[in-house]
Amino acid sequence: MPHPARLVSALADAERLELYARVVTAGACGVPAAEFSGGRAPRHLAELVGAGLVREQDGRVAAVTGVFAAALREQRPAAPRDPVDDLFRDGRLVSVPARREVRSKVLDRISRRLFAPGTDYDEKQVNAVLRTCFDDTAALRRYLVDGGHLDRTDDGGVYRLASG
Repeated sequence: MPHPARLVSALADAERLELYARVVTAGACGVPAAEFSGGRAPRHLAELVGAGLVREQDGRVAAVTGVFAAALREQRPAAPRDPVDDLFRDGRLVSVPARREVRSKVLDRISRRLFAPGTDYDEKQVNAVLRTCFDDTAALRRYLVDGGHLDRTDDGGVYRLASG
């Protein structure tokens, strides 16, 4: 499968892009190959075929479906996925994990992303920040304090990102 940059560069020429659009909009049956016979059209067709965007078959030119998705899939890094990522959907925590070590990683991520070092927050501000990622702000706030991710003054009026 061609590299995504190869696909994009194949479509960088306005004339070639217009020809490709014509093929794509023709649907599965494509267009007659004879339409690519005049001027620079044969060269453009060769470029589109070489990039894997179209194919010639039985005197017709048709678009290759799924070529962009396949090229992107092949280019994704094979880095191991962080299991904590699976606990979030659209940036919101789905549930607080029961396992202490996983919960600690989740709380660390939340505290580091949502709270600024050296900044004091009152309980209302903490709740507003936590509500962006979880509905049960009281439970999440308690987990953050008990887990040592947020410090709270003895009177409970001021919260701060734990140092260390």
